[in-house]
Amino acid sequence: MQENLRDVEQDGKNSKTAVISFPLTKTLARGGEKSSRCRAGWKEFKDHCYFFSTDKKRGKRQRFVECRNLGGYLTQVTDSAENSWIVSMITSKKVIQQNYWMGANDFKEGDWRWVNDLSKVHFTSWQSSQPDNSRGKEDCGHFAQGYNYQWNDQQCNDNFAFICESPLGSNCLPYSRLLKSAVSGK
Repeated sequence: MQENLRDVEQDGKNSKTAVISFPLTKTLARGGEKSSRCRAGWKEFKDHCYFFSTDKKRGKRQRFVECRNLGGYLTQVTDSAENSWIVSMITSKKVIQQNYWMGANDFKEGDWRWVNDLSKVHFTSWQSSQPDNSRGKEDCGHFAQGYNYQWNDQQCNDNFAFICESPLGSNCLPYSRLLKSAVSGK
């Protein structure tokens, strides 16, 4: 972190302005490990940051809003590498092992979309008998603990944890909210 003080003249008054800069590149942490470019509590994979909640939210709206409040969206799994990484985070016990909601839904039956931007779900990792829309009420996708974290459709109001995602360069970067509030004075 660099801090420079500059003399600034405003309306005939002298004042000091602090310029603080934070490097946004990866650096080596102790032990030679690469440090994350994501803020504390988030995990980095490729060009995104992920937050594995420990809080179980009831209802799709609560999960969606919570991810938005954290600066992200319910995770959108776009390929097998991303899916494998998420499953490995859960199974390696780097996060709590439980069911996790993602952002997939089929509110129009059989038409699976990502709730964040309504784009079509192209990559899937459904358990062999899923999705099955059991009892005609299963419209939300999740990583199912009972299926070794393959995907399952489930009733959206079930009480599971959830995964938020945010691209690097957005609110998942360290201090972005702090800097924004420092600039605005709020």
